[in-house]
Amino acid sequence: MTTYEQDYVASDLWPTLNVLDNSGFAAYNIPETPVLDGRTLTLRLDSADEVAVRFVGGGQVELREGSAASVHRASVKEVDPGLFLVHFVRADDEKHAVVLVLDLSAGVATVVRSSIVTGSAKGGLFAAEEVVGGVINGAADLAERHRRSAELVGRRVQYVYGPDNAYEHIYLHENAYAWHCLAGAEKGLADVDRARVWKMREDIYLLTWQEKVVPCDGIVILNFRTNQSTGRIWGHDTDAGTTNAIAMGARAIMLNHTPHDPATWTA
Repeated sequence: MTTYEQDYVASDLWPTLNVLDNSGFAAYNIPETPVLDGRTLTLRLDSADEVAVRFVGGGQVELREGSAASVHRASVKEVDPGLFLVHFVRADDEKHAVVLVLDLSAGVATVVRSSIVTGSAKGGLFAAEEVVGGVINGAADLAERHRRSAELVGRRVQYVYGPDNAYEHIYLHENAYAWHCLAGAEKGLADVDRARVWKMREDIYLLTWQEKVVPCDGIVILNFRTNQSTGRIWGHDTDAGTTNAIAMGARAIMLNHTPHDPATWTA
């Protein structure tokens, strides 16, 4: 007879964001890189914004937006030669976080701006996202942007963040995925949330998701060339009343791919 260790857990009993912070999400993360230190990249975004990003060094970036300048503590990872993932919480407003995907080889960027807004998650809050593309350092406006992709649909992937922390993802369609915690603070919990995928390079994708129970979003690069993911979860902790960014990186294991063929639906 099967013994079940855990019954269904109502969403109002789920752990808050800060509980996850000590759960080993970064044990298998890739290292920070200083290779951009001293460089300034100007991003001309499709939203008509222009942002200068100066990599100060020591894990800091300076943003110059119009006449305003601000300095933020940032994580900088090189996920593939010339392809960088940068993420930080704004030092001047902790309810806003930024992720930059910078492809210096192609001269293109994708920027994700996250913010905590009134919504339907715990505490009546929600992590909203704005995603915009652009070019770097005056590259031609016609440069090919990172594009939304359905290439992960039907794939089931296991992500192992550390010896005692693992999840599985099933990518259902272009706007939703299912997740299930196999080990860790959320063991036994599962949900279906909004998720979107952008293709960065062959076998390398940007995945963003927005959770509807815990007010947070996740933004990671999935590199199936190296079978590694890296990024962060960021959002609002309803117990502490503050925001938190949790660095995360996992070993990715592609379990299977289940295509759906309408041709098989008829007798």
